[in-house]
Amino acid sequence: MKKVISIILCSLLICSFTACTSQNNSEKDNSSVSSSAESSSSDNTASSENDDSHNSSEPVSDSSEDSAESSSEETSDAASDDVSDTELSETEKKVSELLEAEDFEGVLYAEKNGRAAVAYIRGNNEKGEPYTAETPMPVGSMSKQFCAAAVMLLQEQNKLSINDTLDKYYPEYKNSDKVTLKSMLSMRSGIKNFEESLYDVVSADKSDEENTEAVMKWLFSTPAPEQTDVAFAYSNTNYFLLSNIVESVSGKKYIDFLRENFFSPLDMNHTGSIEEMTKGAEWANGVSYKNIDLQPGLTKGAGDLITTAEDTTIWLNALSTGKVISEESFKAMITNYSPGNNYGFGFFTSISDGFGHPGLIGSYCGADYMDTENNITIFFSSSTLKQNAVLTTIDQVANIVKGE
Repeated sequence: MKKVISIILCSLLICSFTACTSQNNSEKDNSSVSSSAESSSSDNTASSENDDSHNSSEPVSDSSEDSAESSSEETSDAASDDVSDTELSETEKKVSELLEAEDFEGVLYAEKNGRAAVAYIRGNNEKGEPYTAETPMPVGSMSKQFCAAAVMLLQEQNKLSINDTLDKYYPEYKNSDKVTLKSMLSMRSGIKNFEESLYDVVSADKSDEENTEAVMKWLFSTPAPEQTDVAFAYSNTNYFLLSNIVESVSGKKYIDFLRENFFSPLDMNHTGSIEEMTKGAEWANGVSYKNIDLQPGLTKGAGDLITTAEDTTIWLNALSTGKVISEESFKAMITNYSPGNNYGFGFFTSISDGFGHPGLIGSYCGADYMDTENNITIFFSSSTLKQNAVLTTIDQVANIVKGE
């Protein structure tokens, strides 16, 4: 278990490619989560929704009348019918105590059996506006599951195979005929990870295309490993290359492919990329973006997405019920290909008896989580949570929601 924790913490650290520390904001407010019996708490805090919460098997948009999070006022309503007030109040109390002890600012939202279990929303965005369940938040390496799903969808469309070797797409990359897309998805390719020295060749002043070209030149300057698929080795480079392959195969910009096939059909109306945010995309209004690493192109596929609690809940429910990719493809994504390291395709496969992925970008830490057996989903993104608390937080919140 210690080995798994070490690996996941490593994945957090290298998601942003530079060492980042959580920052204390002098403008923090002192609001915290409210339970259904604590209606007097601050406007920055929300409890779980009422019985208008959506069913997990039917993702809904934020424009739906039945949306579980159509407003911050709804988020502070009473518990849903299938959970008693007493049970919900105790759940909220435990989560509140946990997150207050961690000085958590950001958004945490959990559902059980398609109903809101708890929401903890505290703090403000860069404009001083209170966070809500619809505030877009940076999620770092959580982005990898979207890239993996895109690859699986293209395989279903017979446009590629995860057994393809990398030389099919990058013949100039020496030894790439030994590396399969499957080994890249499962972090077993052996391809070297981005390093801090990469900042010598990329720049925030360059375009996505210029930085991508610089990364390729850096990567192809040495051969791919002669031995591949022999061990787990977390590398953001795998997903950077996979996102470029998605573009090459689909003929579309990576983020456009995600939007056309995932975001728009699921009404994930507040999800997009860092690049889109920097260009003033309408969906990004209210986004919390301070201290995000904005190196253009560098995070694509590996840590480039910004999303909300509501959208992530919709995503996880749709992904696990055949609304995004097939049941077979989903099963492949959550299969453990590296016993002892517990990684599938874009998911760690052994987190509190479920699966998910932590992420770090700039000063933001977060994670998503799903337990299909107990029908639980969790999302959180925080600007203050310490990196080494991400795993324990998701584990403790999951156990609270389960009632353990």
